[in-house]
Amino acid sequence: MGRVGFRSGGIHAQNIQAGTADITVNGSGDGTQAVVFDVAMKSTPAIVITAQESDTTGTLCATSASATGFTARVDGSSVTGGTLTVSWIAFNDDRR
Repeated sequence: MGRVGFRSGGIHAQNIQAGTADITVNGSGDGTQAVVFDVAMKSTPAIVITAQESDTTGTLCATSASATGFTARVDGSSVTGGTLTVSWIAFNDDRR
């Protein structure tokens, strides 16, 4: 967890964590992987996910987000079988 701030109106995240996840995909290019935060957030954070492979055809999203983690999901990836590695960052400005 960290603390970030920009005075010019950008991000002012109080809680921030990041990592990678390996999503096992099926023959249709769909799959999910549970991600648990190292330290629970104080509330549900915003989450951004990006693919590390050259695959650009799949749709990535975070589902079931909570203060303790989320599920990384891919639908329609051109990776069919094996794993798709994604990077993620979760952050919020909860000062409680």
